[in-house]
Amino acid sequence: MAADNVNERVERRLIETPACRLEVFIGGPMTPQGPTLCAAHPAGVFAEGAVDLLRAVGNTSVVCVNPRGIGMSSAALSEDSRYSLESMVDDLEAVRHHLGVGDWVFWGLSGGGWLGLAYALRHREALTALILESVCGCFRARLADPACILSPFHSSWQPALEKQGLIDRDAHRVVGDATATEWLEVHGVGSVFRRRQGPALLVSPMPVAPEMRAAMPLLWTVDFRSSLREIDTPALVIAGGSDPIAPLSHVRSLHEGIATSRFLVVEGAGHVPTTERRGEVRDGVRTFLGEVGRLTSGS
Repeated sequence: MAADNVNERVERRLIETPACRLEVFIGGPMTPQGPTLCAAHPAGVFAEGAVDLLRAVGNTSVVCVNPRGIGMSSAALSEDSRYSLESMVDDLEAVRHHLGVGDWVFWGLSGGGWLGLAYALRHREALTALILESVCGCFRARLADPACILSPFHSSWQPALEKQGLIDRDAHRVVGDATATEWLEVHGVGSVFRRRQGPALLVSPMPVAPEMRAAMPLLWTVDFRSSLREIDTPALVIAGGSDPIAPLSHVRSLHEGIATSRFLVVEGAGHVPTTERRGEVRDGVRTFLGEVGRLTSGS
C-alpha cells in the first residue's frame, strides 16, 4: 500500500468521456501493488479535501470523481444520455479505463453509497470491493421513519408541517411522479421537498446546495431493496451509532441484505463517521482492505 504520508500533491484532471467531461482528483500513484479507492457522490462536490481524507483513512491511492453536472464536470453532451445512477457509474467506468486501473474499491459516503450499489450491479467485474457508509437501501423508506431527522414526521418538524397542511401519512408509500415535485421554504422548519402543491417528502433544516436540489427527484426514486441479494462483491458497511440522518436500523438492513458484507458500527458517531477521523473507521477500513487484498491475491 501507499505510505501514510498524505501530504503529496493532489492532481486535478478533466477527463473526456463519450458522454461528458469529468472533473477528477487523484491522490497517490496508480500502482498494481495496492488497491485504488474511487469515490463519488450523485449530488455532492468532491475536491482535494476528500482525497486527503480518504487517503488518511484508507492509506492507499484515491480517485475522486465529480459526476456529470457536479463541480466542474460538464452536463451530458447528448440529450439521449440519461441522468441516472447507472449513467454516472458508466462515467466512473470510463474514468477507470482512462486511468488504466485494473479494478478498484468504490467508497460510497452517504448518497454516494447508492452509486456503489448501482456500480456493483452494473459493473461487477470492475470492483475489488465496496465500502458503503451511512446509506440505506431505500431513501423514501428512510424518509418515512420519524427517527430520521430529514423525515417530515420527525418530532422537530411534524407539528409545523401539519399546521401548513403538508403532512400525509401515505405520501411515502409510492414513488409517484418524481418530476412533479418542488422545493418550498417553511418558516421555522427549513427547506421542504414536496409533491407539487402537495405533502412534504423531505425536510432539510440546513441550506440545500443547488446540486442536491437538482438531484432530489432522482434520489427520491432510489430503492435497491429487491436487488441487494444479487450483489456478491465483498463489502464493508459502516454506520454511525448516533447518526440522525441515516438511522442505524436502516444501515443495518442494508448490511443484512448483502450476503457478502460485514458491518462496522461506530458508537457515538454521527453521519459519515469517516469525516470525524475516528480510529475505529481507519482500523476497520484498513483491516477490510487487507483481507480483500489477500483474497484477490489468492494467499
